[in-house]
Amino acid sequence: MAQNTLNLQDRKQVRDILSLIADYDEAVAKIAALGQADRDSAQQAIRALSERETEQILSGMDVETINRDRLGIRVAALRAAGITDMEKLCRLSVDQINAVKGIGDEAAYLIFTVAGRIRQEVRTDLKVRLSLDDRSEEAGRLLHALGSSMRSGPCVHKAQSLYDSYHDTLKEAYQKARPASGSLRWVFASREKKKEAADAALYLYSLLTGEYGERVDALLKEFDALEIPDIETLWADFEQNSAAYYAQLDKLDRELGAAIDNSYSGLPEDLIRLVEQQPIYVDELKATLRGYQEFGVRYILRQGNVLLGDEMGLGKTVQAIAAMVSLKTLGATHFMVVCPASVLVNWAREIKQFSDLPVTLIKGGDFAASRSWQENGGVAVTTYESISRFALPQDFQFSMLIADEAHYVKNPAARRTQSLLLFSRKAQRTLFMTGTPLENRVDEMCFIISCLRPDIAGEIRQMKYISAAPQFREKLAPVYLRRTRENVLSELPALIEKEQWVEMTAEEWTHYMLSVAQENFMAMRQVSWDVPDVRKSSKAKRLLELCREAEEDGRKVIVFSFFRQTIDKVKKLLGDKAMEPITGSVSALRRQQIVDEFTAADDGAVLICQVQAGGTGLNIQAASVIIFCEPQIKPSIENQAVSRAYRMGQIRNVMVHRLLSDNTVDERILELLREKQEQFDLYAEESATGSEYMKAESSLSAAIIAMEKERLEGFEAAPEPLEEESESV
Repeated sequence: MAQNTLNLQDRKQVRDILSLIADYDEAVAKIAALGQADRDSAQQAIRALSERETEQILSGMDVETINRDRLGIRVAALRAAGITDMEKLCRLSVDQINAVKGIGDEAAYLIFTVAGRIRQEVRTDLKVRLSLDDRSEEAGRLLHALGSSMRSGPCVHKAQSLYDSYHDTLKEAYQKARPASGSLRWVFASREKKKEAADAALYLYSLLTGEYGERVDALLKEFDALEIPDIETLWADFEQNSAAYYAQLDKLDRELGAAIDNSYSGLPEDLIRLVEQQPIYVDELKATLRGYQEFGVRYILRQGNVLLGDEMGLGKTVQAIAAMVSLKTLGATHFMVVCPASVLVNWAREIKQFSDLPVTLIKGGDFAASRSWQENGGVAVTTYESISRFALPQDFQFSMLIADEAHYVKNPAARRTQSLLLFSRKAQRTLFMTGTPLENRVDEMCFIISCLRPDIAGEIRQMKYISAAPQFREKLAPVYLRRTRENVLSELPALIEKEQWVEMTAEEWTHYMLSVAQENFMAMRQVSWDVPDVRKSSKAKRLLELCREAEEDGRKVIVFSFFRQTIDKVKKLLGDKAMEPITGSVSALRRQQIVDEFTAADDGAVLICQVQAGGTGLNIQAASVIIFCEPQIKPSIENQAVSRAYRMGQIRNVMVHRLLSDNTVDERILELLREKQEQFDLYAEESATGSEYMKAESSLSAAIIAMEKERLEGFEAAPEPLEEESESV
């Protein structure tokens, strides 16, 4: 730092001032440049990872793909030359293709052009992601760039602000002050130049001893204290804080122009512009919002009363918390979250994790907790069952009401619905949230929209018979925002699904035939698990193998079943390897405790969940292997269960195994389920009424029973079963 006073006659002191100014400006410029260096490094790593992944995908594509548009290309000639996949073909030049026997000049150029187009399509569709399963040099470079950007980001931002504010001024003043630093310059300078040099030197001195010098000193001290960990430490940190790294990757992608922004989900352009202009204040949010989440927060604040329908795993909760944090910055004091009892604890935990907002749990008719919240502010977190048991003063108003799993209020006559509407009238803003697609149940959607925007509800009721039309979705745009995982969540690892078919023993067949004869659909669905000794179950044996493989691979497992009896048998089978099962009888608080214990457990741990209880409200990213003991009837139930682990923050490839008994009801269910899933996709995602889907669901069990009885009537005895193994599991 400069001395307390500046003596212009002391040339050395003036030279020291100029030297310090130059050093400060250079140091600030170097720190500011780190941001671009990290972006360049990340871009190079992304390019390398994309190239490698592209080659892997192309190598798995048969060379026959070149004829996908029925161009009449002689693929046999390519195969004869040893060109069997698209990766090999894409490496060839036109001349090399032309040299293949049976391929002429014109065909060679056509093949080269189409191959290049296919390669470009693969590159365009790729979404680069980090995974603990890939610790390659390229992935390490990307991780290092992200880690460096995250840690140095605050310093870079401050340096950029200093550089933009002072650099040009410093440069100009430095040049003017130079004559004051040397005797010859000073001697031969004109009177005007001397005055100009003296004024510039005094100005630079004032900067060094004032705010500029203080800010630079603080920046350099902060920057010197930074440490970028080694790559192994970064991987360990990534395992614990993957969402932060993914958010940083998304941010860099947007800055590089590499990210495709699908946040708008078909919203009209004029609404998009209005939403983008909405300011948000999230400096106090303890999370980094991804692009689509930031847009969601702006949408919530701009529109006032809205339904956020993002698919499960896309971070609706953090968007809601960010909206509260932004409103608090502007002076708001009171917020309320109403949710199912199963996620009450989870809401409280996440509000505390991502913000400094005080949280008050209000359970049942806890008037003391209600009064405390009214007096002290913060976020009241309560349940749909509780809101009908306590009241707020008539003149009491609060800033925002958030209703999670808003499809709970689909029935206008229900007490919970009426109570929620009473509370919403006291809120300045209302945010409904649900991951359940409501477009296939237009009447229910109309009612929910009427709770938020009666004017829009009246219009869409008149249009519900064209609910698949773009006009219908455009009418909903001011109040309903829905994004799917495929639209926006580029960081999710691959979801690998495998059908694990097993053959049954004679004992299993005996039980199964009896269930079919009795037309007992629930017993039929428990095929293989209904034997007295679970160790003799063919599905149980396969489950044990999968659990052992998962432990060897350093993974944790979730086992789902619809049936409590199956849950009990799996627990008996796995013993100490399994946590306490999560079933419908386990309280919401205990469920979260079990998940926390599972997260902290060693690799190989198994969490057993009844699919109805463990399929909603819990985040179980610690697991990367999912096993279903039987196929689920509703696609939505299985999708929700998979989303417990396959969601934002997951850092590994998620593998889903379905245990299936060959030639049984399992096969019949899958056959009908594939048709039903197509209906689900059509009616839920294309906004149709879904009446056909509901009819199919109601008749599914009867259809399966009839199919099985008819099929088995052709057998004088049961199909040849697998011989029971004498060796115990």
